[in-house]
Amino acid sequence: MSRSIRSCVLVAAVVLLASGCSAFPFAAPALSDEVVLSVPSGEAGTVAEQLGHRLDVAQITEHSISTDGDTVTVRYNPPRKGGKPTAVRPELFQAAGVLGMRPVVAVAAGASASDSACTADAASCTAETAYREMLELGRSFVTNKHLRTAQPVDAQGQWAVQLDFTKDGAAALKTLTDAVACQDDASLQRFAILVDGKILTAPQLALECGASLGESAQIAGGLDRDDVTQLAALLSTPLPEGVTVVSSRP
Repeated sequence: MSRSIRSCVLVAAVVLLASGCSAFPFAAPALSDEVVLSVPSGEAGTVAEQLGHRLDVAQITEHSISTDGDTVTVRYNPPRKGGKPTAVRPELFQAAGVLGMRPVVAVAAGASASDSACTADAASCTAETAYREMLELGRSFVTNKHLRTAQPVDAQGQWAVQLDFTKDGAAALKTLTDAVACQDDASLQRFAILVDGKILTAPQLALECGASLGESAQIAGGLDRDDVTQLAALLSTPLPEGVTVVSSRP
């Protein structure tokens, strides 16, 4: 091949590389699932942005989000595990994701959770654990505003949600652990971690009085990878109250 011909071939190759996407447009993946949401008036743009972050944390990388008035439509492909799509729970799209960390102040024998609901601003409340233990809880020391990140982690073979706190969050966590660890009654050396008013866990605090958990904590125990991934997504970006699923497919 002559030098002139080789030069022409080289120039042609450079032109194709430079044209890139224009010459070979990237085909976006077809999105199989759809959720249509009704959102509070005037908050569609904010909710769409929040949901985008939730989907990223939930490792749902193939998605699109659009708004129309007070409606948000999410189209996505579920994440795959072992070559098969995993279930995406409706809570991911509509649960508020409100975090609360409260001291256990009493075992509320004979009470019910409806006696004093654990809303975000409740000074005290009653809630039930997964073991049907009714607990009376004090005020919430740690909330979403204290949370820097929430991420799923594999902690020595056990899946957990890693909560990392801001500087103010670490201080609030220390105040909570001081209040719990320094209790004279060992049965009250516990605190509860709640999401949307429901207790996820209420562990005994194995700390000396005056010690602190530092700037992080983990939610673990009986959770698999899907559980912690979607829980981390909820806590990473709270949604306003009033987001509801209107329709979904498949």
